[in-house]
Amino acid sequence: MKRNKLIVQLLACILLLSSCEKDFMTVNRVDAFIPSDQFYTNYNYAQQAVWNVYSYLPNGLASLSYEAITDNAEATNVTDMSNVFNQGVWNQYVNPDDVWSKNFNAIRAANLYLKNKDKADIEYIKNRIVTSDSTPYFNARNNVKFMEGEVLFLKAYFYLELIKRYGGVPVLREAFEYKSDDWKNIPRNTLDECVKYILELCDAASAIIPQNLSSYSWYDVGRVTYGAIKTLKAKTLLYAASPLFKSAGTTASWEDAAKAYNDVIALNTYTLDANYNNVFGANALTSKEMIFFRQYGNNNSVEYANFPISFQGANGNSVTPTQNLVDQFEVLIKDGSGAVTGSRPFSWQNPSDAANPYANRDPRLNNTVILNNTTFSGAVIETFEGGAAGFPKLNATKTGYYLKKWVNPSINLVTNTSAVHTWAYFRYGQLLLDYAEAAFNAYGADGKPSGASLTALQAINLVRARSTMPALTSGQLNQASIEHERNVEMAYEDQRLWDVRRWKKGSTYFSQPVNRIKITRSGTTFTYQVNKLEDRKFDPKMDWYPIPQDEIVKTGWTQNQGW
Repeated sequence: MKRNKLIVQLLACILLLSSCEKDFMTVNRVDAFIPSDQFYTNYNYAQQAVWNVYSYLPNGLASLSYEAITDNAEATNVTDMSNVFNQGVWNQYVNPDDVWSKNFNAIRAANLYLKNKDKADIEYIKNRIVTSDSTPYFNARNNVKFMEGEVLFLKAYFYLELIKRYGGVPVLREAFEYKSDDWKNIPRNTLDECVKYILELCDAASAIIPQNLSSYSWYDVGRVTYGAIKTLKAKTLLYAASPLFKSAGTTASWEDAAKAYNDVIALNTYTLDANYNNVFGANALTSKEMIFFRQYGNNNSVEYANFPISFQGANGNSVTPTQNLVDQFEVLIKDGSGAVTGSRPFSWQNPSDAANPYANRDPRLNNTVILNNTTFSGAVIETFEGGAAGFPKLNATKTGYYLKKWVNPSINLVTNTSAVHTWAYFRYGQLLLDYAEAAFNAYGADGKPSGASLTALQAINLVRARSTMPALTSGQLNQASIEHERNVEMAYEDQRLWDVRRWKKGSTYFSQPVNRIKITRSGTTFTYQVNKLEDRKFDPKMDWYPIPQDEIVKTGWTQNQGW
């Protein structure tokens, strides 16, 4: 009988999630023509196969320009893919964010591992033990078990990436090449069936990965944890309970989502970092706020793209905050002694706001945005017209602002220094706001699931308090304030693009013009004028991405409505 053979190419993973001793996701290239029934029997190759599944996770920092598809940002580079979205010229033939193939390849890689998971041979580890210490063998045995849980989680994650874009997709329990002839016979599952399958995968994964990994010191930082699995389950339920998903037939409720998030809160494993900036800086890896994340190791690509153009070496590929985003940050109200007594929305109709628009603002504004006449990396940034970083300088910001979040000011572009960067897929601040939204919609501002420690109001106020923002009252908590808080807390974290869609509010937020600030300097005085930067286009059909047309032709599926 002709033996089936598998050409295995495990490329060097971009994902660098490291412990103090090694970068466990750094995988050397392995080109091997190996019988498929032998590849997974090799313990080291099986481990590399798992690392390969990790490598399909989204590359968050490399995708910061996706924020420019929202009202929060504008890409400076005129060739940036965001322009295709913002002009409304994308479709089933041309979609710069077409992750269909990538995620089905990831699911295939996961299914191949799960099919062969029991083949890994670790007996050689036992056989070479010459002392009474069998720890290496037991560690390997546990690792083989845990790898199954990791891959189940990753498969669930890839499915969420698909359904939040396309709605229902095929549920593939077995490994096969999605481009093969068999693909045309695969049905497209309903969205509700997909949601339930993701929950099923999460439940299976959480039954394998221990809640407490402290006794498994060899299990590297950055690998899937019990808390990450539970958070993915809750996130899936948040989507499923949201208006867009409910209109497509999902059966999950806000109560389901709130209870799932409370399960993570009740672990008492995660806390808000006392310093908001730590979550986005070089020390993020050690933050108790991080739930699931991607460490990039030392690099400076974010800085080369987003340093103000006045810095030598900046390449002008910045993704800059719009005036729309800046206006979202509240103004602090202070008494005669300077003590904060409350907050209010910013308004250009308020003469004091218009004269001094950056005074007494939510501290997260300064954490997120580089403002005119403020210091960054040892230099005063001039975004006023004619300034060193302002119009009409080539590749200067179009909005009057530069991005500060994620950008390490200690990096020197001239000497090419670098720093560790860490992207948070899930963090505790995000989780608290997710919980607040679900709990509010399920129980109101002051209600909570049975046995829960937090109400929706308490959860959102924890997030605000970390940034020294005054607490909201029960009467102030509503869907609008939830949407507002999510945006100022999580701008540039790949949340806005999907939040607005699941709320079915694209026509409210994404079809409106985005604005810039024109700053004029006269001596030491600045004057400010808000101007329209560009119009944007968003049709209701764009809540869902179109299925790639070649898939429609191949399978005969019904295309998503409107496409």
